[in-house]
Amino acid sequence: MQSLIGPNQHFVVLTVVFAAAAFGIWSEHKKWFGKISGILVTMISMSLLAMAGVVPVGSGTEVSVPVYDMVFTYFVPISIPLLLISSNITKIIKESGKLLIAFVIGAIGVVIGCFIAYYIIDLGEDSGNTAGVIAATLVGGSINFVATGEVLNFSTNPYFSATIAVDNFVANLYILFLFLVPALGFLKRFFKPQESNTKTENTVIEGEKETKITMERFAIVLLIAVGIAALGKFIAPYLQEALNTPLNLSILIITVLSLLLANLFPKKLQLLENTSFSIGLWLMYAFLAVIGASTNLQEVLKVGPNLFLFYMIIMVFHFTFLLGTAKLFKLNMFEVIISSAANIMGPSVAAPMAASLGQKKMVTPAILVGILGYVIGTFIGVSIAIALT
Repeated sequence: MQSLIGPNQHFVVLTVVFAAAAFGIWSEHKKWFGKISGILVTMISMSLLAMAGVVPVGSGTEVSVPVYDMVFTYFVPISIPLLLISSNITKIIKESGKLLIAFVIGAIGVVIGCFIAYYIIDLGEDSGNTAGVIAATLVGGSINFVATGEVLNFSTNPYFSATIAVDNFVANLYILFLFLVPALGFLKRFFKPQESNTKTENTVIEGEKETKITMERFAIVLLIAVGIAALGKFIAPYLQEALNTPLNLSILIITVLSLLLANLFPKKLQLLENTSFSIGLWLMYAFLAVIGASTNLQEVLKVGPNLFLFYMIIMVFHFTFLLGTAKLFKLNMFEVIISSAANIMGPSVAAPMAASLGQKKMVTPAILVGILGYVIGTFIGVSIAIALT
């Protein structure tokens, strides 16, 4: 079926992609969308437009859409360095305290849960890759989901968009459950008693004024990101040939180069964090809008129930594992809740959750361990996919 907006109407298609991304970001701040991830809003919006024949469908047809191809080719490699520019591992280890321990335990629970779910639920021929991207997103967040899908050449698979849709739905349900945990009195015996804290913190974050977005920083971070992406793309074919692997190693190489830069020059890059992360997140939203246009509703309905059960097994085991080890590692209830949110949804959810639960001292550690999830999630996801394939 011919879409209202043709695949060669490049600027019109690009406008709709950017509009869907903007709508998702805007929706994060609105009460009527408050419990729904902006990522899911972006994807659903674009998916509905594609199914209604307004924009071209991104998969299942022989028609090429140059704008979609451009987004697939350039946006993810450039967004990875932008999102990882603040990944100072030394700072994460020093300042995150027991939240780091809880986060690592939660990540281990995700990995074990993923193997359990794999052997219980049949996800079809590509189940190994599907398990890999699921593990990646549940350790670090949607950024790792996308990056792992690219590495595994899985991002154009119909299951990829279906998995994102189920991921957002289940993750939102899980976050609602975490908010209920403090009211579940029977769980309190698993946690170390919470120390009373009557102090209120009204301190201004050091360097907050210095990290504002400026045109100069905008130009510098884009130069850095594009340069790293170019170097990664240049090295990847030679390394793939040397290792004789079909994996797309460019994203992994770009990730490693980004981490090296972030940890070699942490003080110089600190001033660029806000600018870099904002641009990177916007690029990721635009990419997910294109993924939304590639969503095949029939495939989603076909694999949805199995994917839902797959996720539920992992999340139940993840939380049970955290609960069972809380006493051993002397973790209190809020350390478990916030670290679990950092695992499942990343720092963008864990930090405001810490604030809303009155745990102001945990806001910065929540951000730090969430960033650690960005660092390790892709490597974990790819490793699991290789092990299960």
